[in-house]
Amino acid sequence: MEGVAANVARAGEKLRCLFGVDSVLGIGSRGNASDHPSGKALDFMVDRATGDRLAAYAQQNRDELGISYIIWRQRIDTGSGWTTQEDRGGATANHMDHVHISFS
Repeated sequence: MEGVAANVARAGEKLRCLFGVDSVLGIGSRGNASDHPSGKALDFMVDRATGDRLAAYAQQNRDELGISYIIWRQRIDTGSGWTTQEDRGGATANHMDHVHISFS
């Protein structure tokens, strides 16, 4: 989680440990608008069961963790519950293999 904001690193480490996530990606360029280049987003590469639990925990603890939005399985939650997103053409683009969390 090198290069991300300090609050993002703390929250990311907590989530990584709680859910046993081996692969967490932070800084990097993306083809679309993203909080990754600014160090305010993390991708937790997970299986479906772990992702379901991680996403639910993130929703329940969004204020404590400083979360602005969560994307998981082609849905986004900006604080008002899940909303389905358009098909982006593949498993990774549709967030089927990772939970994306953007932080304030």
